[in-house]
Order: sequence, then structure tokens, then C-alpha cells
Amino acid sequence: MKNKLNSKINNFFNIAFKNHKNNNFNKARDLYTKVLTINPNHFEAIFLLGSLSVQTNDYKNAKNYFEKAIKIMPNDPKVCYNLGVVNVELHNISTAIKYYEKAIFLKSDHTNSHNNLGQIFLKLGKYQKSVVFFEQAIKIDPNNATAHNNLGLAFKGLSNLKKAIIHYEQALSIDPSNAIYNTNYGELLVNLNQHKKGLKYIQKGFGFISFSANGFKIV
Repeated sequence: MKNKLNSKINNFFNIAFKNHKNNNFNKARDLYTKVLTINPNHFEAIFLLGSLSVQTNDYKNAKNYFEKAIKIMPNDPKVCYNLGVVNVELHNISTAIKYYEKAIFLKSDHTNSHNNLGQIFLKLGKYQKSVVFFEQAIKIDPNNATAHNNLGLAFKGLSNLKKAIIHYEQALSIDPSNAIYNTNYGELLVNLNQHKKGLKYIQKGFGFISFSANGFKIV
């Protein structure tokens, strides 16, 4: 009897996972849920229902699934990281920080947790603190363009424009067509009165700039 149930669970789960990979979210959700009707503590099904919920912007349900998952596997860094992600989306910033920090405690080279913590402190205006996390992300993954761009933003916030330029340029050397990186670099160049060069990068990014007596803006 137990073998038959396990076989049924595996069959439902494998078909669910295949549908999930193919972005057939409704079918995948139904099949993961069937797995849980047989085994309510099936970690992989719970975790993937959380991931599916994130993919469909259903952060409240994602949080519920990941909270169930962490009760089963309290020291899984992937679950902690995802709880950080959904709590940011739900504006529970202190809770998000807690889970990102736990993910790093469990897996010190968890690049995305370092980068996301840095982004939280960047948005809070705690630039020096954000620098620590972005630099650690880059130490783990030197070719992480997102971390270089974010570190550029942090140094800009600290008015260290020389270092901001270095990291914007590094981000662009890794991902030269990225609109955000081009725009950030271009804006900084314009602020440094390098208008012609700055405009070139802004045009690669989000558009053109409009100058006025009060400065400039992207249009």
C-alpha cells in the first residue's frame, strides 16, 4: 500500500514539475496540491508551490507556502532566501532582513542574499552598510553585473563618484546592453558635465534627457 502511494505521489510530482517548467502554472498547481492531499509534508511540493506563487506575483500565498516549508526544513538557505524575497514584496522589511541574514548564516556564499540585503539598505539610505553586502556579493561572484551596478549606486550615495564610475563601468563590461546600467552611468556622466558621453549611454538605456534650469530628467 505504501509503495503504491509513493508511486502515485512521484507520478503527480513529476508531471507537476514538468508543467511548472513549461509555465503551465495552473496545471502544475493542481498537481502539486494533489501531492499534498496524499502527503501534507511533502517539502518539494510545498517549496515549489511557493516558487510558483512568486512567479505569478501571489506573494501572500508564497509566504504561506515558504513558512510551511521552513517548519519542515528550518535550515534550508533556499527557503530563507525566498522568505526574504516575499517579505520585501509584502513590505515586511525587518522580517526580510532576518531571513536574508539567516540564509547567509547557513550559506555564507549565498550571493543573492548579500545582494538583496544590500538593496534593502541602499533604499533605506544606509549606503555604507549596503556597500558591505554588495562588496561581499562581488567577492563571491566577481562577474555579478547587478552587484557592480548596485555598488555604483551606493558609492554615488556616498558621493564617492570615482568608485561609482568604476563599478558602473564594470557592470557594463559584463552586460553592455542593460538599459538600467547604461542609464545610471549616463546620468552620472551628465552630472559630471560630460554631457555628450553621458547622452550616448542614456540613449542606450531608457531614452533621452531634457535639460532645464533645474537640471535634467530622463524623457
